[in-house]
Order: sequence, then C-alpha cells, then structure tokens
Amino acid sequence: MTPALLLLLAIAVPRFEPAPCPVETAPGEKIECGVLVVPENRAKPQSRSIRLPVIIFRSRSATPTPDPILFMPGGPGLSGVARHRSGKNNPFLDERDYVALETRGSHRAQPPLECPAINGIKGEIAAGRLRGDAARESLAKAAAECRATLVASGVDLDGYNTAAIADDIEDLRKLLGYESWNLFGLSYGTRVMLTVLRRHPAGVRSVILDSVLPPEVNFDEMAGTNLWRALNAVFDGCAADRDCSAEHPDLRKRFRDLIASADRKALELGLTANDKPVVVRGAAIVDAIYAALHDTQAIANIPRLISNAAAGKHDELKKLVENNQGPSSFAWGMRLSVWCSEEMPFESAARIAAQVSPELELGGIDETTTSPVVCRAWNVAATPAVENELVKSDVPALIFAGEFDPDTPPAWGRQLLESMPNATYVEMRGASHGASFNRCATEIAREFLRAPRGPLPVDCALKMKGVNF
Repeated sequence: MTPALLLLLAIAVPRFEPAPCPVETAPGEKIECGVLVVPENRAKPQSRSIRLPVIIFRSRSATPTPDPILFMPGGPGLSGVARHRSGKNNPFLDERDYVALETRGSHRAQPPLECPAINGIKGEIAAGRLRGDAARESLAKAAAECRATLVASGVDLDGYNTAAIADDIEDLRKLLGYESWNLFGLSYGTRVMLTVLRRHPAGVRSVILDSVLPPEVNFDEMAGTNLWRALNAVFDGCAADRDCSAEHPDLRKRFRDLIASADRKALELGLTANDKPVVVRGAAIVDAIYAALHDTQAIANIPRLISNAAAGKHDELKKLVENNQGPSSFAWGMRLSVWCSEEMPFESAARIAAQVSPELELGGIDETTTSPVVCRAWNVAATPAVENELVKSDVPALIFAGEFDPDTPPAWGRQLLESMPNATYVEMRGASHGASFNRCATEIAREFLRAPRGPLPVDCALKMKGVNF
C-alpha cells in the first residue's frame, strides 16, 4: 500500500479509528474501544468532522454469533458510553458482542454540545426557586447565549438530529464489518432505532424497543397527561386493594388537596441546595412522586407517602425531594438541537401550555422537554416532515412497556403493532420506564435474539403479580 493511499485512508470520512476507551473499563475483560469519525453535517460537502467514542464488549462465547447488539440509551443529550464500564453482568455477551456508541453532541463526543448555564437553571427549578414564565425566560436567555458560544466555536447546530444519529449508526455498522446487527433502544433511543429502520433497514436483523417514543407522537403536548395516567394507575391500584383502600381512602383527592395546599403555602422541610432554601410547593411534591414512579421498589409506597404528607408527616417526601436536587445531567445543546428541529415545529404551543397549567392540578410542573420560547432562541432549521411520521417496517421487533411509565405510556408501544407486522408487544406489570431491565424481560429478549421470528417465552411476563399495594 503506497504512502499516498495510507494517507487517504487516514483522512477518509467516515472512518473508524482504534482509540483509548472514553471511560475507565474493567481490567481483564475483552473490551475494545475506538472513535467513529463522521461529518458534522452530511448535507454540506465541506462540513468538518466530529468524533464519536465507541466501546465494543466482545462475547464470552468461543463461537459468538456474527450479529452483535448496538445499544442506545434515552435522551437526547445523555451519554451512550458513560455507564458501559464492564460486561461482567451483561447476559447478552454469552452469545454475541455488544456495542455502545456515544451519540453526536453528547458529553464524550467531540465536540460536546454542553450548556452549563441551562443545567444550573434546571437545578434552580428543581429547588423551587424558579418557576413558570420566569423559568422559561431564564432558559431562553441561557439557550441564546449557549447557542452563540457554540456557533462561535464552529459548531453547525443543524447537524445534530435523530436522522444524523441514525446515519452514524449505519456508518459504524459498515466500518466494523457487520453484515447486520440487532438494535436495542431505550426511550429516546427507540426513536433513534426506528429512524434507522426508516433510513437503513437492510442492516438491521432485529430491534428491541423499550419504553417507546415513536416519532409521530407529540411528547410535549402530552407530558402532564402521561404523568396523570401513571398516577391514576397508582390510585386505581390502591383503590382495588382492600388493605390499601382502607388505609388510604380517597387517595386521588388527598393527592389533589396536598398539591393545592402546598401551592397556597410552601412546605417547610428544612432542605437546602447550593446553600439556599429549597422551596417545596406543589410542583416539587409532584416531581418527587414522579421520581418514585420510576423506581419499581418505590411505587408501592406512593399511597403511604401521599397520606403521610397530607397528614403533615414529611419524612419520606423530604428524602425524595432532597434526592431530586442538583443540576441537570443532559448535554443541553444536543437536546435542544434535536427537540427544536424535529419536535417543536410539529407541536401546538397552546397544547404545550395546557400541559404546564396549574389547572391540570399538578402544581404547574413542567415535564415537557423544552418550550417554544426556548426553541426560538435556539433557532435551528426544522427537519423534513417525514421525521414526524410513523415508521413502517417488516423487521422483527420486540417491544417492552411498563405499566407505571410516566413518560412513554404503554399505548405508544402498542401502536407500533399497526405498522410493524412482525412485532411482539410485552407489557410488564409493575414495571415503569425501562421495562426490560429485569430477569423476565432479559430471558424474553435473549430468546428473541436467538430466533427473532420464533415464539417467545412470555409466560414469566403473564405471571408477574405487579405492585403489591
């Protein structure tokens, strides 16, 4: 090979380069790391290159299958590699390799689209010291300043969206030499994987989707409503249980009264964040319960937490509120570039406003991802309308949903059955967001990967007792 050809290969884009691992990994394990080098904006021929860390966990099998798993977490704006430090407890490595990719714009990518001021403001919102229009205006100002900083550093914000991530995944598959692989997405990661199915179906052997966020739903128009659905599942579950209903009668009313009372007069819990008092109004209480809804071990305690708090006993509530303090962990530049280009252009500002209204009886809590005013400040181009349309695919799919998921309701997973004829839907009783992270779901997923079009051992899911209120 001539020096000129070697140089050409070294500067080719896309390309994969071996590199040190982006995180400290467990010694003695078969782990390989590298960097995926891709264009920042594929629509622009002269676009600069960006670098995305990759971790490959090699299978423990002496004869691994040729089709690995690529896992993508939620987000957007969360690291895809930060938690991948060891494969010791990864059951999929018994049969195949497992690949983790840092999504463009996230913490360990180059460049990372960080907006520290937004992270800090989110901490002030969590502490109850900033809320409503004042919070949204502060976020919009911080977004405008962060945008200016990133653009001045050479970042092309229009290059950061779900379609671009899907193209990164396809480039990585080809560069690693896989004829096909299995995609595993969680939450926003499901949207990424569905977009891969839309854009690059030939390279996908199967797909596992956990807590589905399909592209055609308008998340911000339903954020509060989805939370109410999960709360009602708790209230109805308690009412249907003889002991729970006797101990916590009229739980839904107690909840509403507790939130309304805290909005009239903030609770005195004696908490501080950044050496300043935490102001516990209705939104902070709802946010604490929202956090508990994500913990399958804590869901059964929610009726008692509400009853105790309504009676002035705040120990459990205090711990949850305290655990909710601190800045946001997202790379907010990436999060805003995705959301403001492919969600906000297709959403109704009036419907979004209704989801954060005190009239929803959730203390005015804002569970939307962002707001129209922040997206105006971020000022990125809207994606084509197809990015907001449902995905049709014949690729075998396994869909997991959690009964108490307050973010992505089971209905969003079930609706994929209409456009994905080879999909199997499994709803996990008692589970929440991230419904596949238990022994039963893991066994179903492993059998699915062995034979994506074969029957699945779903008996364990059918036998799950759910939450014991």
